[in-house]
Amino acid sequence: MKNTEVVIVGGSANALGILRSLAPYACCLVLADNNKLPVFHSRFGKKRLVADTISPAIIVELEQLGKTFTQPPVLFLSEEKTVEQVSLHRDRLQPYYLFSMVSHQQIIDLQSKSAFQQLAEYYHSPIPQAVVIKQLSDIEQAQALNFPCVFKPLYQDRAYSKQFKKAYKVADIAEVSALYQKIQPIMPDMLAQEWLHGKDSDIYFCLAYYDENSQLVTSFTGRKLRSWPINIGGTASCTNAPEAHQELSEITTTFAQHINYQGLLGMEYKFDSQRQGFYMIEPTVARTDYQHEIATLSGHNLLLQVYRHCRQETVPEFPLQLRSTIWRDEIADGNALAHGGDPSEPSSAKSYTAIKRWQDPMPYLHNLFLRIKNKLMLAT
Repeated sequence: MKNTEVVIVGGSANALGILRSLAPYACCLVLADNNKLPVFHSRFGKKRLVADTISPAIIVELEQLGKTFTQPPVLFLSEEKTVEQVSLHRDRLQPYYLFSMVSHQQIIDLQSKSAFQQLAEYYHSPIPQAVVIKQLSDIEQAQALNFPCVFKPLYQDRAYSKQFKKAYKVADIAEVSALYQKIQPIMPDMLAQEWLHGKDSDIYFCLAYYDENSQLVTSFTGRKLRSWPINIGGTASCTNAPEAHQELSEITTTFAQHINYQGLLGMEYKFDSQRQGFYMIEPTVARTDYQHEIATLSGHNLLLQVYRHCRQETVPEFPLQLRSTIWRDEIADGNALAHGGDPSEPSSAKSYTAIKRWQDPMPYLHNLFLRIKNKLMLAT
């Protein structure tokens, strides 16, 4: 492990995007807990199978691995639960890795939908009104909201995800009450938030990185084309959005500086067609998400800039005029289109899928093999 310059934790398409962004510039090592995951089959970087990436076991793995490096590599995280573990045990890892994070309490607060809501309101950031519901009696408070609303869990939970949707669009208090009574035994902590009017293509994101003084090092702005499930799901496809970059970078940076933020920060927004303005939806804290690779594909390798900054090297600059690009999760985007998603997209844009790349074909081919195998097993 002597020459390792980057360590990536996670094995999904998110981690694969980090690897593909950085492998041309650094010797990368990926830690993943399942060798069937896409990143394990990339021709780039080295891979290491670990027992778990989201439990305290990953800290033990990182600590033992860290002792084998001659120089600390830059650490990139791709999962929310991994962020919590690394943040909690940062003192054990800082001698061995280069990474930047705000305090553990801020990590927890920003990952909490209710605490983030309070922070945004306190600093007068644009955010739709919301009510936290932790018991049946709290539902009455939601009567003050303007319906429709989005009803969603306060934090990620596997048991919830197995039984319920990521979020629900609710028309009135009665619908909130009926849903909550079904959800409460599994997830008692929910949020009812005023619905932002507009299409999935009105959802934007600002990806940014801040130094230890909360000064902006770099930022990139994009927007979704489609979500899956439609209106409430994750990114199915997205593109760059230079037309909104200045405004959203400024809003994000103002918030980051209010809370003395440092490190990676992603902020999702929606342009409300009735209010005619951008509103915060939620942050991504101290890690990457799906959307980060669209920056690289558009000609702005934000992750390379983070890597260079962590190593105290010259941070490369990228042109303001970026090539028009589309990134898509092939299956999710296909589902969105098949169920009435808006097919509109930039006509001149170059299109890439999350996994399928001719210069790195094995993640796609292995994924295709698994899909065919599963279909055959179901058919027998």
